[in-house]
Amino acid sequence: MLSTVLTLALVVIVGLYLWERIQPLEVDSATVAVPAPPGDRCGVVVDVVGTVRTNGNAGTLRYQWLRSGAEPSAVLTEHLARGQRTATLHLRWTFDGVGAATETATLNITEPTPAQASTTFRYVCRG
Repeated sequence: MLSTVLTLALVVIVGLYLWERIQPLEVDSATVAVPAPPGDRCGVVVDVVGTVRTNGNAGTLRYQWLRSGAEPSAVLTEHLARGQRTATLHLRWTFDGVGAATETATLNITEPTPAQASTTFRYVCRG
């Protein structure tokens, strides 16, 4: 009887361990922000930062950056290790010339779990 209980406990423990290891990566949430907005400066590179929160399982994110008035970026990848619950993704967007524009950057995650997040900022160059 005792050996049966111990065997059953061992099977349950190994099963839970394997279940945790084979679960796929999933996206829990995504946000996008511009930590240092361009303000009234000319000729700037805006760092758009996407933060993706996951379930902590290993896998690959596939994503694109969508910019207002531009073609979507190529599909990009970010590999996450087991236990890594956050991925930080950067878009460096260059602005030149006199003028003003309100721009939107969208992080479009296509795999493993589709998700989108956006932010809007203003570029102003008075010359």
